[in-house]
Amino acid sequence: MKFDNYNGHWGKQEELNKFLQAYTVEKARLEACKKGHRVSEAKLEDGSIKVTVHVGGAA
Repeated sequence: MKFDNYNGHWGKQEELNKFLQAYTVEKARLEACKKGHRVSEAKLEDGSIKVTVHVGGAA
């Protein structure tokens, strides 16, 4: 993906970063579920998301 916010005039880089993170988490969740794995996520203090894939559905 390419992005040009025209030196901040067309949006904040932080908002793009949030979008990319949400997209990546969802893609990882979908791919893990396709393979029968369970996925959990936790929001961290800095706003990032920790994703854990439980292989084979085991806790």
